[in-house]
Order: sequence, then structure tokens, then C-alpha cells
Amino acid sequence: MAILETDSSGGILIARFNHPNAHNPMSRELENAIRFVCHQTEENPTVRALVLTGGNGRSFCAGGDFSEVGNMSGRAAVEDFIGRTIDLYSAILKVTKPTVAAVGGYAVGLGFQLALCCDWRIGSPETKLLMWELKYGLACPVGGYMLENFVGRAAMLDIIYGCEAVPVSWATNHKLLNEVVDSSDLLRAAIARAQLLGAFPETTFRQTKASINQRFIAGLHKIAHEAKEAHVAGFASRAAEDHFKNVLGE
Repeated sequence: MAILETDSSGGILIARFNHPNAHNPMSRELENAIRFVCHQTEENPTVRALVLTGGNGRSFCAGGDFSEVGNMSGRAAVEDFIGRTIDLYSAILKVTKPTVAAVGGYAVGLGFQLALCCDWRIGSPETKLLMWELKYGLACPVGGYMLENFVGRAAMLDIIYGCEAVPVSWATNHKLLNEVVDSSDLLRAAIARAQLLGAFPETTFRQTKASINQRFIAGLHKIAHEAKEAHVAGFASRAAEDHFKNVLGE
């Protein structure tokens, strides 16, 4: 069973996360598959836009795969994980064609941040956007940077210190979600939006997006060192150990 399944519809490449866990935690295998599909989108002239989805009745992405993250130890492993994560976000942001996220179920931590890398996000009344890392002993400098760019410092602090799901109505008003539809219509709505954006004149869209995202990508790479140091310190303190054990059933 492929970790990521692809399909196409009218020039739209649809990438469905297919982790064995229905909440689609981000494993290294899924991470690599997303990078590959981003490259496909950018290089294939027949693809007009990309839709990322967790699949019908499944979560978009409930953060890092704890079966991998929970076993990390040592500076090199932690720094590699943060470097790969920022590279993954950059891969999505560097796609100059339209990208749309169909955000069903949970989008937690890394999954929330992944959705923020897309041009357009569509959720449902059941969507749960969470950055609850601090509650469980995990650092959140990258999430803080991204949210501050989207909603400002005060709202960012409320989200990362509150550690609660962002109300869907608030998320919509502040464009963390651009649209909200019934969960059964998520993929249809995402494809429709991708087709609309993909129909824009290509050259001007791609040049504009590249310029806009270049600054955001530069900021991610600038904060990378701070993020690595924060996560190295967090893992060394074993602050998240109980959380990992609880999730993994150990």
C-alpha cells in the first residue's frame, strides 16, 4: 500500500496521504513522497495545480509520527529532523503552481504548519487546528514564526500558549481556513478551488507566488538554528517522554 496515492482530474494532481494510521502522522516515508509530488507538480506541464488531502474520513495530518520522533536521541538526529521538516515546508512553498489543502479531521503541529504552506485551505466544521506542542514538552518556534506571519503576535501567542483547537469560525475569519464546507464535500471543494486558481494566467501567477513565498521561505531558514537548539534542549530534558509513551501505548 503506497504511503501517498495520486490521481488527476482536469489538470489537477490530487495527492492523498495514506499512512496506515488514519490520522496520517508524518513519517519519513510520507515526507519524502510529498516532496516528490511537489516536484512532479512543478515540473509537469500538464499539471495546473496540486491538492493535498488526508483522504475521506481521515485526518489531514496529526503531527510527527511518534514511532519515529519518539525514538530520536542525540543532537544530530534532532537537528536532522528539524532540517528535513523545514525542507519539506520549503518544497511545498516552492511549488509555483496553486496548492490547495483539504484539511479534514486533525491538523496538529507539523500537520497544521504543513497546511499553512499551501495557498488555500479548505476545512469542515469538524476540522481541528492545533499547536499544542508546549503542553506536551515539545518546542514550537517554527509554528510560532508561521502563525505570527499569518495572524500576528497576540493571536499566535494565544494559539501556542492556549494549546486548544482554534475555533473554526475564528480560523475562517482570520484566513487560517479560506473556506469551510461539509466534510463530505472537502475534496470536491478543494478540486474546484484548484481548478479556479489553475485557470489563472500561468506566468503571472507563478512569478507572483515565487516572489511572495521567497520571503517566507527565507524566514523559515533564518529561524532553523533557533528551532534546532530549542528542540535539542527539549529532547535532552526528556520533557515529552511521558507524552510519547502515552501515544505509543508503552
